[in-house]
Amino acid sequence: MATYKFPQFNVEIINPTVTVTIVTDDIINKVCSANVLLTTPSAIFGIDFYGYTYTEDWNDQNIIDWVNNVELPKYEI
Repeated sequence: MATYKFPQFNVEIINPTVTVTIVTDDIINKVCSANVLLTTPSAIFGIDFYGYTYTEDWNDQNIIDWVNNVELPKYEI
């Protein structure tokens, strides 16, 4: 069970369902951002992550893995 703490929210987010909703691709600079929803039984939190870089094509699973394995652990408590 994961618990997250983000500076913009004054609450611990416990065991949320993580959903990547929108990916924005800056094709010139080859960097993506992801809009993510963290859903609990009592609330929904929106988070934006920036900085997924790539050299070749990416797919949805690449972004989901980046969110789950690189970005979210930065906020895990």
